[in-house]
Amino acid sequence: MKLRCLIIDDDPMICDLVKHYCTKINEIDYCIIANTGADGLQLLSNQEFDLLFLDYHLPDMTGHSILEIKSKTLPVIMITSEKEFAVISYDYDEIIDFLVKPLQFERFQKAVHRLKEPESASKSLVSANQDICYIKDGTKYIKTNYKDILYLKAEENYVSFICADKTILSLVPLKSVETNLPSYFMRVHRSFIINVEKVDSTSLEEIKIGTHSIPISQKYKKEFFEFLQSKTNFKPLKS
Repeated sequence: MKLRCLIIDDDPMICDLVKHYCTKINEIDYCIIANTGADGLQLLSNQEFDLLFLDYHLPDMTGHSILEIKSKTLPVIMITSEKEFAVISYDYDEIIDFLVKPLQFERFQKAVHRLKEPESASKSLVSANQDICYIKDGTKYIKTNYKDILYLKAEENYVSFICADKTILSLVPLKSVETNLPSYFMRVHRSFIINVEKVDSTSLEEIKIGTHSIPISQKYKKEFFEFLQSKTNFKPLKS
């Protein structure tokens, strides 16, 4: 069954853009627009929806108020320019993602597809923008710059985010995190994803990032060295 969506936002340009993006996603049947919180609540009380796109700032109330008032539990994607609301918003179980204006289709599509992800995966890594993310560690969300992450390591059902000054452990499968990382992250092993900009040296068997040694598996070796060669003309010595 395809998704029935409601947009509650007072910005006509954002509403038109979200509606246009919805037409490009096969899983969405239609979306209806409400420009005030009151109109949105009225629609929620009279119709069935599968997904709500909700602006934080509305002319008559905040998106926070709507989350408190609405009686029906349905997935919500927050849309706002308030980056700091990302952490607060995840106090609500129904919020599956947080989009910061200006909206980009790729990021929008990922948010919609999170409806199919397990709850722990969709809430463990929250992207505030292309540089900043919030990583869930226990009951806290830790603000982190993507560029400060050296590498990620799978630890059974957890992922360790290794930074120069800290390690954050989050309950999430590595595969789920991988799809949300910037393009300068690359998987080099079943259990490791590295920030390629942090590589200090490499051999045919392992990568050095500072004092850390990360193994390269046969499956990912060709892609990794092709990437290095395209960026630096690097040619590994044969062992």
